Amino acid sequence: IRQRRESVAAWEIFECGKPWREADADVAEAIDFLQFYAEEWLRLAAPKRLGHEPGELNHRLFGPRGVTAVIAPWNFPLAIPTGMVAAALVTGNPVNFKPSERSSLVGHLLVEILIEAGVPKEILCCLPGGPEIGQALVRHPDVVTIAFTGSKDVGLGILKETAVLAPGQRMVKRVIAEMGG
Repeated sequence: IRQRRESVAAWEIFECGKPWREADADVAEAIDFLQFYAEEWLRLAAPKRLGHEPGELNHRLFGPRGVTAVIAPWNFPLAIPTGMVAAALVTGNPVNFKPSERSSLVGHLLVEILIEAGVPKEILCCLPGGPEIGQALVRHPDVVTIAFTGSKDVGLGILKETAVLAPGQRMVKRVIAEMGG
């Protein structure tokens, strides 16, 4: 993204109508998210011994949960989805990413850049489209984590939908929701 900073910002201007200063700031924030999550995972990834009681050996281990659905907003078309996608990928989770229908080209560009940088295309998929795509991801039994940024109404609907274990679902879904309003 650093190498393509100006062209990525130009796509935000073209697709989303962002002024140059806002588009460039959004790209800079996306770069910051990638750097942050990479550094944090290096800090947190190693097993950590917990406690020192005689006869006990307890460790904290972090590991992937499974398929993550990232459902992103339009107002920060690159930064917010980059943070959500990077957090899932760096911890070993495959990602199905649904960008806002108002910024699907920028979303596709993000996935293209991440794959070009070395993310295997088998674990990162861009699914552009309308609300029906997000709803299908939320309902899919193989999705175990949902990262959502958007409206309060949609976020509350996701929380309600995921509160019930659906047929074929192996575990309770984790929802990370940043809601407006």
